[in-house]
Amino acid sequence: MLLANLLRTLSPEELRKVRADFRLPERSRLLFEGIVTSLSSPPTVVDLTKAFQITKANFYSMCSDIVDECVRILVSNEQFAVLNFFKGKFLNRPFITEAQRIEKRLLAQQDKDALRQFYKYVFYSLATFPVNLIDVDLMEEYGNKWHGIKENPAPDDDFAILMKVNYVRIHALPGKKKMTLEQMSEYSRNLLDRYSEQALASPNPLARYEYFQAEWKACAYQRTEAWKRLKWLERSLAVIRKYTPLFEEEQEEIVEIQIANELALFAKKPKEALETYKKYYRGQTPHSTRDALYLIQFCRVAFLARDFPTSKRILTELLRHQVTKVTHSIYINALIIKALLEVTASSAEATETITLAKATNHEHYSLGFEIQIRGLETANALKRKDFVLATQLADRNIKWLRSRQFALSKSAWIYFYQIIGALIRKATIEEPIRPTLLKHFKNNFGTEHAEFFILLESEIH
Repeated sequence: MLLANLLRTLSPEELRKVRADFRLPERSRLLFEGIVTSLSSPPTVVDLTKAFQITKANFYSMCSDIVDECVRILVSNEQFAVLNFFKGKFLNRPFITEAQRIEKRLLAQQDKDALRQFYKYVFYSLATFPVNLIDVDLMEEYGNKWHGIKENPAPDDDFAILMKVNYVRIHALPGKKKMTLEQMSEYSRNLLDRYSEQALASPNPLARYEYFQAEWKACAYQRTEAWKRLKWLERSLAVIRKYTPLFEEEQEEIVEIQIANELALFAKKPKEALETYKKYYRGQTPHSTRDALYLIQFCRVAFLARDFPTSKRILTELLRHQVTKVTHSIYINALIIKALLEVTASSAEATETITLAKATNHEHYSLGFEIQIRGLETANALKRKDFVLATQLADRNIKWLRSRQFALSKSAWIYFYQIIGALIRKATIEEPIRPTLLKHFKNNFGTEHAEFFILLESEIH
């Protein structure tokens, strides 16, 4: 129900504003309050229609009126203000509905200048929703409309739009429940190889930039050396600095943060990376995908730098906002970082956090998150000295990884479970850890999954 989804995202201050200026009939106010006070488990449509003695049609009409009333009270009169409002709440369906309404009006008015601005805004805005909410085909449709209405498009303008769409397609792959990592890698390579020659030779800097970004994103689905990952980002940054007027003001900052994240995760330079995150911190809130991603990465990089107090402080700020808890892709990341901190500290709260993460990922499945949650669950059992459970989980997860085609040539996760088994045998029968396994765990797994290496660091030394 859109109304419940909207009300879940409202902050206490926004709810106060709505209550203070609510102008609909009393029955609508009662419905509003009834849903607000039970957002964790809102009553069903059947229950509400019985309680208010109204038909379903009347109920949905009342809900629509309440949504409109919230928008009236909370939204300014600026251009695309309603679209900005829904985008900031990560509500993709009402965003699309409002976009279609505005497009219909602008087409009727035959205002080409306004349509050009509108198509550009919607094209880029659709790409900013969390990956599980992005409608890539619709994004491509608006991109083509934007290109079609331009009076004098730049050379390869349509190709630059296509490269942006391809980047988003690759970026959104983890939301595909049935795809293995190998399939994601194969899909990415097929998509990129089809256009690589044209992209590298394109006279359009935006096309080259989006291609470099897509190549970097594709590295996430295959074992790629750190310098190769960084190469694509450095080439992205070089394009921005050479053709600065073509890019948004914040684009250079975005790529610098991407580079910092790579340095932390794959180049073993988390302290250097942390300085970049601190440099760009200005009290961001998770009300845009960009800022939410920045805060999540800030927490993770601080964790990798062993600056646990900073990681916990930024995480607490992130979880303080209601939009974090109702936006799956933000919330699941926050829960995983929270669990990382708790398992590392051997906190009793870790089990509850991991259970919540499992339930959250079940609602909107991602293979990448399941891999991390399974690792956290097993490490937590080891930390709690529940060696029977830890052994069962490690054996089960090795079989699961192999069933999902995670061979050692493609993923180092199996080393994680093998070292847990070795740690258990060391603790129970004093069997020493094989030097070759320890070497693989440190050099292979530790490079690819540094935050999970930290979980077991104290157990190994």
